[in-house]
Amino acid sequence: MGLDIKTIYEFPKKAFTFAYMHYWKYPRVEKQHKALVEEISARGHVNVVIFAMSVAMWHYQHLYEALKRDSRFTVTVVLSPAKDYEQKQKVDDIVRLRAYFAKNNVEYVDYDVEGGSAPVDVLEEFNPDIVFYPQPYENLFCPMHDCKRFYNKLLCYYPYAFLTGKGKLSYDFHFHNIAWRLYNPLPSHLEEAKATAWNKGRNVRIVGFSNADDYMRPSFNDVWKPVEDGKTRKRIIWAPHFTISESFGQIPRSNFLWVASIMTEIAQRYKDTLQIAFKPHPRLLTELYRHADWGREKADAFYRQWATMDNTQLETGEFIDLFMTSDAMIHDSGSFSVEYLYTHKPVMFLSRDINYFKMGQTEQSCKSLDAHYIGANEQEIYDFIDNVVLGGDDPMASTRDEFFNEFLLPPNGKTVAQNTMDDLVKSLNLK
Repeated sequence: MGLDIKTIYEFPKKAFTFAYMHYWKYPRVEKQHKALVEEISARGHVNVVIFAMSVAMWHYQHLYEALKRDSRFTVTVVLSPAKDYEQKQKVDDIVRLRAYFAKNNVEYVDYDVEGGSAPVDVLEEFNPDIVFYPQPYENLFCPMHDCKRFYNKLLCYYPYAFLTGKGKLSYDFHFHNIAWRLYNPLPSHLEEAKATAWNKGRNVRIVGFSNADDYMRPSFNDVWKPVEDGKTRKRIIWAPHFTISESFGQIPRSNFLWVASIMTEIAQRYKDTLQIAFKPHPRLLTELYRHADWGREKADAFYRQWATMDNTQLETGEFIDLFMTSDAMIHDSGSFSVEYLYTHKPVMFLSRDINYFKMGQTEQSCKSLDAHYIGANEQEIYDFIDNVVLGGDDPMASTRDEFFNEFLLPPNGKTVAQNTMDDLVKSLNLK
């Protein structure tokens, strides 16, 4: 099969870009990192900036608290919404962040997303040595906050989700290769980075999954709305992903388009026995606004319905307490396929072709899916609710416990935040 004209003309450009990045840019950045580490070590003090885009993507609470307690570090949190989100979602994300940080004693630099004022120039105002990002993507934030502007600094990163997929998306973007430290959950993630990334995972350190410190708390807040009749109901979370169209894969990752009406019917049919929390991916609303069969009016009405039905609620912010006080979950999120197993509760993964989905997943991720009930159609969803959630027949319980013991406990008998602090202090040669 011959090459088309576009491919022939683009090849020299791609070859030049590859050579430039891999044989000049990456090595140059590594030299800059080495010089900065030496400067920090001699100075004995570190300026740290952490970008925050939404409560759902905020994985740095415990690390922030650890940095605040250590006099060798000055830490600044800067609000910055994703630039390609719809304005309504940007405002919602920032408003929720402000409330969350006020409740959790996090000092932050605000972003006037409502008024449209220019964002703070972090490089000029704070001159950070280390910058933690919530996601590893270029052009995610406004140009003033974009990671490309900080490639000569020590970029660090907790994965915004539990890494379950193979390939470039998780391990081999420019950010992955240029970052100073990627703090990943498991040794298998280091092996994936060694096999996939251009830098062979030299910057990967294994500290555990960032949210593990929250799941290991001794107690949790009940965030489910009170029911007026006083009846005891089982609590289910429905957490759809945002990948609703074929542009995200041969088979759309998210099952939202076919399951949305089913879940609404379930909420109404089981109103006396179930409470259901609608926990959409932060980007789902933006994708529905853009979808030809949905649009802004239909999407807003759907979200509003789930926020106001007697036995349902809309959850778009923090979710640890929600997870830990639930009885079960139905979802199609790669990260939640691992993360919900911290609860030890029964869980269903929605997929019309689970074997196709597994093709892009790591071995460890496939093991997490094997601890799920699989829902490929409407009847299987009803069977899960009737037999497992309401009926208590849960044959997957021991499989979930085995997965938890093998994969979900942080290494070294320490918290994830402490493992991270230990690496920072050691790698920066701090006294």
